[in-house]
Amino acid sequence: MQRPELNSNISAADFKDFYWFKEELTAFCKSKGLAATGRKPELTARIIAYLQTGEVVRRVNNKKYTSKFDWNKATLDLDTEITDNYKNTENVREFLRREIGAHFRFNVPFGEWMKQNCGKTLRDAIHFWKMQREQRGKTAYSRDDLLLEN
Repeated sequence: MQRPELNSNISAADFKDFYWFKEELTAFCKSKGLAATGRKPELTARIIAYLQTGEVVRRVNNKKYTSKFDWNKATLDLDTEITDNYKNTENVREFLRREIGAHFRFNVPFGEWMKQNCGKTLRDAIHFWKMQREQRGKTAYSRDDLLLEN
């Protein structure tokens, strides 16, 4: 199947079946009055919602962080709680490499899990990362499957 044109006539299912450049997603959002800012997954979700419902969902960024935890400088251990202001920093990378090994790499599902699991610990994060790595070698999986399991 040839890639269809990204417009209001495309079904959400067809939209999901193809790869789109961020520039295309941004242009589509602007043309439909959708918020055109954010990362590619946010734009994609916004477009899918629009294609399914026809509703314009605006991006609301009223997020105020309550934590003052400094992920760049804090001393981390297995019991460090994940806060609402979590960031993938070099400090976190070094800690996880010490705990997991030199093969540790940040990836999108891991980053999303970290942002969605405030209150859990870095021990929980390491468990998730190892489980995710095992799953990757077994079968094809979706990022949503991993996030829902934990």
